[in-house]
Order: sequence, then C-alpha cells, then structure tokens
Amino acid sequence: MATTTPPRSLTRQALGDETRAALIEAATEVFVEDGFRAARVRDIAARAGQRLSAINYHFDGKEGLYLAVLRHHGETTIAAMPLLPPDPSLPARERLEFAIHAACSRLLGVGGDSRIGALLLRELASPTAALDMLFERFARPQSELLRGLVAEILDADPRDESVERAMVSIFGQCIAYRSARPFIERLMPALLEGADADERLVRHVSDFSWAGLMALRAQRENPP
Repeated sequence: MATTTPPRSLTRQALGDETRAALIEAATEVFVEDGFRAARVRDIAARAGQRLSAINYHFDGKEGLYLAVLRHHGETTIAAMPLLPPDPSLPARERLEFAIHAACSRLLGVGGDSRIGALLLRELASPTAALDMLFERFARPQSELLRGLVAEILDADPRDESVERAMVSIFGQCIAYRSARPFIERLMPALLEGADADERLVRHVSDFSWAGLMALRAQRENPP
C-alpha cells in the first residue's frame, strides 16, 4: 500500500511549532522560578531539550521569548476562564461570583493550572518593558469588564472613585492569597487546608465583596 509523504514545508512547520511550544513551556517555569532578569536562556534551552540558537531563531532572543510566554498564557487563560458569564441577564450577584471565581482561577490556579498569576506577580515585583503590553492587551480590557459590573451594582458612574476602589479591593483579595501565601501558611494554615480550600476561598471573597458593595451602595443612597 502506497504511503503519502507530507510536504517538506509542512514537516518543517510542525517541527517549528513543536520547538516553539517546548521553549514556551520551559521558559514559563524558568521565568516563574527566577524572574525575567535572573532567568538564563541557556537553562531554558536545556530544559526544553533544544539548542540555544533556537531561542534567537524563533523569538529573537530572551525578550521576545518572554513576551511570547506572557501572550500565550494571557490568551489561553482568558479563553479558558472568561471574566463574565455568557448570559448577561443573570442576576448581578451571580455575575460577580462568576467574575471572582475567574479572577481567583487566573491568579491562584484555583480549579486548574493557570500560570499567568505567578508570571504576573513576578512582573509586578520587578517591572520590565513587557508591562505595557500586559496592561494594554490584557489588564485594561479585563478591568473594564469588571468596572461595568461594579458600576451597575453600585448604581454609580463607571469612573466614580468608589467603583475604582471597589475594583482594587476585589482583585486585591485574590492577589493577597498568592503574594502573602508564606505568611498565611504560618499564621492561618487552616485557610489553605482541605479538599474544599479553593471553594471556601472563592465563597469568602464573593460574600465579602458583595457585602462591601451593598454597604457602599447604601451609603450612596442614604448619605450620612
């Protein structure tokens, strides 16, 4: 029986895609462990099982590889974990709970293996030129989605200070569980224990955020 040999160009493309994927996967772990500045391209290439020259060939160097890693994880995470539910007619509280679950999933890996939270924390701790790309491509549009929901709940102008402070408070709760984890493990280890630890975390952040938003709305409707 005759066999068909794939076109040489397709074979090269497949091999190139495999090489890029291997380098992105290896670089992800090195950037998470060491940060961009301390990461060594030699270590990345070795972990990926690729030649050092492959990084320059596919990504034009360490900076290009770092941008590719951030874009890859940003895009795949948003696609897998949208911030708002597909049904905009759901009650506001359900949409807020959905958004908080998505935020915790992205930043903490709740219910999955998202790496964007660890990469983002590294970038925020020691910003690089990639921060502007992250902001414009991912952070700004995602924040605007949450802004609209919070403004709706507070019945306030989306640019009102109370809306913006509420947004920071909601995201801040999620980030704190990652950035302060070493302290939480020592001070309050029970918060991180149990098979339902993630579920309890999301529930608390949702309940706490909703109660805070309701208190803010009450203040707006009945000022002292």
